[in-house]
Amino acid sequence: MIKSKRLKNLELLKKKKLNKLTIEINTLNNEIIKSNNLKNKLEKIKKNSFTEEKYNNSMNIMHKYEFDRKILEQIDICENRVLFLKKELLRSKNKLGKIISQKKLIEKKIKFSFLEELRVKEEKLLRATPAFRKS
Repeated sequence: MIKSKRLKNLELLKKKKLNKLTIEINTLNNEIIKSNNLKNKLEKIKKNSFTEEKYNNSMNIMHKYEFDRKILEQIDICENRVLFLKKELLRSKNKLGKIISQKKLIEKKIKFSFLEELRVKEEKLLRATPAFRKS
């Protein structure tokens, strides 16, 4: 009886961890999507930025160069962030797989424990019942 209660508590803890990991995975997926969208927007901004030919002096060229450099830095940051988030996502998915397999094992043990307890109760009942005598 105590063993089955412990197993049920353990199962609840695994469900709780499972829910937390699913939330974490969803959050990581959303962050990857946001970072990719930001990177695409930055690339569009870089592609669409240009200086007009009639105002093409050294100061404008220097500002354009600085602007492009900052945009490229931000694009690199987005790419690095996406790589980091993908590694974290993979780690979370592996953790999720382990917890799912542990949860299945616990469910099997609960089922086996329940059947074992039922068998023990039936044996006690049979031993407690007096033998039927024919008169």
